[in-house]
Amino acid sequence: MDKKLLVGAAVGSGIVALAAERGGADFLLAINAGRMRNMGAPSVAGMLPIKDARELTESFAVNEVLSQTQIPVFLGVDCWGSDANPKEIAMRVQDMGFAGAVNFPTSIHYPTSFQHILARADRGVAREVEILAEVQTLGLTGLFYCASRAQARLACEAQLDMILLNFGWNTGGAFGHRKRQSLEEAAIVAREFGRFVKRLHPDVKFLLEGGPVVTAQDLGRVLQVAPLDGYVGGSTIERLPLEASIAEQIASYKFALQHNQTRDEEAEELATWAEKFGFVGTSTAQLSYLSKLRTLSEAQMPVLLTRPVGADVTPTLNGLNPRIGEGEIQSIDPAGQDKFGAAGRRIFGATTQEDTRRIGALGDEGVALLVIHSPERLSPRSQLRLARAIKEGSYTLPGTRQRRAVTPRLVFVLTQNSSEELPVSLIDELAMVLRDWHITMPTIAQRAKDIPALLQNQIEQAGVALDNAPCISDAAMQLW
Repeated sequence: MDKKLLVGAAVGSGIVALAAERGGADFLLAINAGRMRNMGAPSVAGMLPIKDARELTESFAVNEVLSQTQIPVFLGVDCWGSDANPKEIAMRVQDMGFAGAVNFPTSIHYPTSFQHILARADRGVAREVEILAEVQTLGLTGLFYCASRAQARLACEAQLDMILLNFGWNTGGAFGHRKRQSLEEAAIVAREFGRFVKRLHPDVKFLLEGGPVVTAQDLGRVLQVAPLDGYVGGSTIERLPLEASIAEQIASYKFALQHNQTRDEEAEELATWAEKFGFVGTSTAQLSYLSKLRTLSEAQMPVLLTRPVGADVTPTLNGLNPRIGEGEIQSIDPAGQDKFGAAGRRIFGATTQEDTRRIGALGDEGVALLVIHSPERLSPRSQLRLARAIKEGSYTLPGTRQRRAVTPRLVFVLTQNSSEELPVSLIDELAMVLRDWHITMPTIAQRAKDIPALLQNQIEQAGVALDNAPCISDAAMQLW
């Protein structure tokens, strides 16, 4: 079985804790630096004497994190207050219901000289280790932040559960620190450090945080060489993603008006294009249809058009006509006549003396657009011949060996309920060649916004004065 990498999140608010849990975090660290990040300050503010670390941390950790999450939460503890009794601190962690504790804020982030002063006052790393050891005696987990082998040795001797090598504050973002070491250097340090702690304490979980390790890709490169059991993210989980996503979201809102203006201009231009073919209306469904239609109009491929019952296809056919004013639009409807082969003869031609349309509309250079209504009613043989003619660009005249080019553009019109799927009534060969050239007219119900414009257009075409035309109230329109 593949080794599982533990991932922890150092958080400062309930919303981040919940997001981390949904993302699959194995545990959470409730620390004051996280809270400072959520307050808009850099993580390093957690090391400054501006907020009581214990009060600040316990307040949000209990009320926001512990009460809302199900995964283990480790409380950030320190030994700098007037009361730094390890046993009492451990009992407090247990009584509040935390799964363990982590030494944060910690003296490892101070200069060496300052660390020595704290150690002489019994408020240094050794006391932090002692607190976590007491936490573990209660059956909880101790996670130890360290930055040197000497500090790690103390933790190994105390048999702490988890040791985390902290490379310092993360680089990147608005408050990120300057990169002090390369990723490759960090990987080598992590490798040697991990080997060191594993040798002293084979059962310890060795984790990493901070410095140049910012992305998952960065962590992956470190994992190639270092014996890591896990990773903890603080700024990399809540500050950097938050800065980027919120900034991007706000920027998108700032450009919302511009986007609307662009869409309005596009819609106006599309409506102007469609108006010359007889289209009316600018509803969302209609504009979407017109956009697809214009794309199809620029190609010379055959089109399968699905229309609702009663819908006028004339504007669409005008839009698809590749030779407006230069060739006729010829329509063939096999309904009620194809059993006698009449539709097939009109399409492909015939050799009988009685039928003068020998060439057929499919090869007639005078036909710009050949519209075949109800193509599903064509015989399977005729459908197959059409499919082959479309693929090959030519067909054999009936009764001869002469090949003739397919000259008109073909439009197949189906009348049925709106559907995005090809009808099963077409044979597979014809359905396949039309698969990528299918367009469906929107229904009136989908175009409720266009109804007033459609009515006005019908009234004008009927020659009725607008003053005498019936008026539809807004209330009536709402019924649509």
